[in-house]
Amino acid sequence: MVKKVGKYEIGKTIGEGTFGKVKLAVNTETNEKVAIKVLDKSIIQKQNMGAQVKREISIMKLVRHSYVVQLKEVLASSTRIFLVCELITGGELFDKIVEKQRFSEDEARFYFKQLVEGVDYCHSQGVCHRDLKPENILLDSNGNVKISDFGLSNLYSGGDDEALKLLHTTCGTPNYVAPEVLADRGYDGRMADVWSLGVILYVLLAGFLPFDEPSMSNLFRKIQAADFSYPRWFSEDVRSLIDAILVPDPRQRLSIAQIRGHPWFVVGPPVASGVMLGGAINPSAEEVEGAVQEGVVAERMEEVEAEAAAAAAAAAHAGSAQARGSVRLNTFQTALPPADILGAVSGALAEMGCELRVFDASSKIKACLMTPKGMIGVVVQASLCSSSGAPLHVVEVRRGKGDNLEFSKFYRELMDTKLQSIVHSVPLDDIGALAAEEAG
Repeated sequence: MVKKVGKYEIGKTIGEGTFGKVKLAVNTETNEKVAIKVLDKSIIQKQNMGAQVKREISIMKLVRHSYVVQLKEVLASSTRIFLVCELITGGELFDKIVEKQRFSEDEARFYFKQLVEGVDYCHSQGVCHRDLKPENILLDSNGNVKISDFGLSNLYSGGDDEALKLLHTTCGTPNYVAPEVLADRGYDGRMADVWSLGVILYVLLAGFLPFDEPSMSNLFRKIQAADFSYPRWFSEDVRSLIDAILVPDPRQRLSIAQIRGHPWFVVGPPVASGVMLGGAINPSAEEVEGAVQEGVVAERMEEVEAEAAAAAAAAAHAGSAQARGSVRLNTFQTALPPADILGAVSGALAEMGCELRVFDASSKIKACLMTPKGMIGVVVQASLCSSSGAPLHVVEVRRGKGDNLEFSKFYRELMDTKLQSIVHSVPLDDIGALAAEEAG
């Protein structure tokens, strides 16, 4: 059964985030594969689609940069908003950090230089990110960075500082957010992005966050005071760079131009500028007004949502950085019946030291585990995803609360050492197979 949004055939779910699912899709006019973020329109309040938001969207639709995910178009039906984006198949930088635990300074410098190029270019076009973090940094098939969600934080917050603060503190993590964003005062989005770049650089080199407290009030206090310490393996040069970036007063913080001239930054070969379309982008009034294509017909999206669990399994099996889309979805398929799934998973969680509760009626487990970075909460949910032939279930393991890095380490250990024997592998030659199966 074909599901369509305008000219796009909708395929598998390849990710899930705070605001909705990410679908693989195919442009029926060009056969190009894309990623579509499906947002509930009730979350994106009408007042959030003001002139500034539309202008930023219209600019990002025109941006062509090697290190920035291209926003192709924004469609809206009566109930949903669809962000049509370039499909990135190399996974997240976040996954690389978890896999390697930490990068060498040369490796971190490679990624950091590309991030600076991408951020600087978007700033030059008048667009700030406001939510930079490793989860928003993807990798293309060549291992180069691709920054996602540039210019979209205003879509979620309406451009209101207090709403953006609420977005960070209730829907995500404030660990990467500049102190002036968390404070009740106006701020320069460019300098806020610079702060986030400094936190990301620290995480690349350390494998953990500079600011991390279980209590939100203590976390805010540490961020606002730039109260952090360095692991012993940080060189003096990189310490001096991070010291000059993580400055609470944005007026005293290094600018991107100053970062480019820092001794640590200039070591090694330069990276390509990434600029594919030079000059200032100045969308016309018509382009701004038409930034969001309203009235698109979304056919059978209810069925798409109902099939999300089955769709996720092939695209987001543990360890599969390929076909991740732009957000993480930790799932696997198994041929076991629900009772056996709950038994196997609860046994594995208990071995890892989790406290847990099993809900047999809903095939769900809630667990918590104390980690070096505080408590993480985990929810495991099993759902039937295929009743034809041998029944298969998809099992989703999601973070309920706690540190993202610690959860990812926990999930990797769970899948690599505890549950390998129950996973039903789905061969996937390439990401195109996902769309082909849906369209067939």
